[in-house]
Amino acid sequence: MTNHLANCPAPICQEETKESLIWYPGECVCSKKPYKKFQKKQLAINKWIKNHPFKDIDRAYNVHDLEHLSI
Repeated sequence: MTNHLANCPAPICQEETKESLIWYPGECVCSKKPYKKFQKKQLAINKWIKNHPFKDIDRAYNVHDLEHLSI
């Protein structure tokens, strides 16, 4: 069994969700399943910015922001 965290390219990994970790729209999303709420929000944002303008592209988000803010 491999350590997912050691190989995960995402800035916020499901196994490491410290409040200080940040993610920017367009960056990698942790692929560990089942997806948590913050991962689903990240995937939705990344899908949206591929086809539409996203006003907060330069804004950093942490897990709390992704799970509780209306983005």
